[in-house]
Amino acid sequence: MTYKLNYSLISLQVLMFLSIYFLLYQQMFSGIYPSDFYEHVTYVYQYFDETYTSFYIPHPLWHYCVHYTSSILHISVENAAILFSSFLIIFWIYLIHKIVKQKLKLPNNYLPVMITFIIILIGPLCIPWYNKIIFMGQGYPNIWHNVTLWSVKPLALLSIILLFKAVYSKKNLYYFLTTITVLTSLFAKPSFAIMFLPSLAIFGLIQKHYNKQFILFYIFLSVMSIGILLYQFSHTFHTGDSKVIFDFLGVWSQASRDVPISIMLTLAFPLLFVLVESKILHDDYILFSWIQIFIGILFYSLLAQTGHYYNHGNFGWSYMIAISILYVFSIIKFFSIYNDLNIFKRYILLSLLLTQVIIGIYYFEKVLQGQNPLYIAIFL
Repeated sequence: MTYKLNYSLISLQVLMFLSIYFLLYQQMFSGIYPSDFYEHVTYVYQYFDETYTSFYIPHPLWHYCVHYTSSILHISVENAAILFSSFLIIFWIYLIHKIVKQKLKLPNNYLPVMITFIIILIGPLCIPWYNKIIFMGQGYPNIWHNVTLWSVKPLALLSIILLFKAVYSKKNLYYFLTTITVLTSLFAKPSFAIMFLPSLAIFGLIQKHYNKQFILFYIFLSVMSIGILLYQFSHTFHTGDSKVIFDFLGVWSQASRDVPISIMLTLAFPLLFVLVESKILHDDYILFSWIQIFIGILFYSLLAQTGHYYNHGNFGWSYMIAISILYVFSIIKFFSIYNDLNIFKRYILLSLLLTQVIIGIYYFEKVLQGQNPLYIAIFL
């Protein structure tokens, strides 16, 4: 049985590694696969070139890792970027598989791998007669064209795993590991930490996790995070070419015909799940994930960067990370209570889940073919 499990998991990882490696190779060398991958590799060259003394990257974790991967393995920066980014996605898949196994207590067979496959490929709901575009305006649980997001997603998931280990066990070791992971994520992409901190405060108040140990952890994490964020902020916006402004739905409404409908399409499965089975909010992972969704929506709705970066929607990345995390824990929760649901709830949720998985597989196939991830249209 152990061999069978290893075979299933390794098969999934090899399949995804080859797919991602192919995709990244094309994004790097073909010149026709839309992505910011090549741009960030250029940043690696500039950042570690002594002639670019004033070149600054606000969150350089990926760039450092690529640089040292290149140096240690004696390969080009381009190949190091492809290899390291592929590793990040495989690590993210491994974490999801581990959570699936632990929370569902499944036997050692192909079932945990199948659920992991569903989680990593699921897409949003798409209604062709409303809007044929799958990603643009809606967002997506699994994004394949942003390297800094690939860097932060494993750290985000790991932070939440460690957080609840700390809360439940009350062991300082887990609080320390959570702190280190969250602070590290700031150097990958600050979008997660700026959402995580207010979400954690709200969660602590709702669930009454405000003992001395938790409060000290939260204060220390907040002070350290704010210090790093202020440093990044001052160096990113010191030129005056761009600044952060309040702009209600200004960026989001340029991509979406109707923001509330876009939210419902993106969150279709977890939203229906919580509506028909509201008691799942008693699950701390589900509750915390929904709080992050709320904070992510606020950021995307209210904040923007002026200048060249306005249309980039950089404050929407927190929402994208929150979507990914919500789908992980909602799908796991669905399968954990599957047999306890009445037949109507069970099959309507399963039908919606499978519909979104089919859309996600279709989307991923089109990404692998080189279509622009932002504008892939539904097949109907």
